Amino acid sequence: MNTLLSSTVALIMGSVLVINGIVANTDAIIADAKGAANGANLHQLATVVEVYYLDHNHYPEAHSGEELIKLLEQENYILNRPLEPSIFHYQSFHRGQDYSLKLGAN
Repeated sequence: MNTLLSSTVALIMGSVLVINGIVANTDAIIADAKGAANGANLHQLATVVEVYYLDHNHYPEAHSGEELIKLLEQENYILNRPLEPSIFHYQSFHRGQDYSLKLGAN
């Protein structure tokens, strides 16, 4: 009886540790996936900014990632808003002849 009880307790403790380990791992996987998606969105935004330049002979004159995305949406350059537009940092320089586009912290 004592062996059965200790085996049951060990099984329950082992299950709890495995389940908690998986939950913690899931958070890391989700964070990695968001980072990958944001990186892909950054690349797509840079491509759209270059297309905008080809059409207008200057880069979009915006002072934040959210402002850039709003402008590009209004002019139908993008149809789907990135997951977290506030993490993109955009700044145009020299009257729209240069720009900086970076991925910031979540």
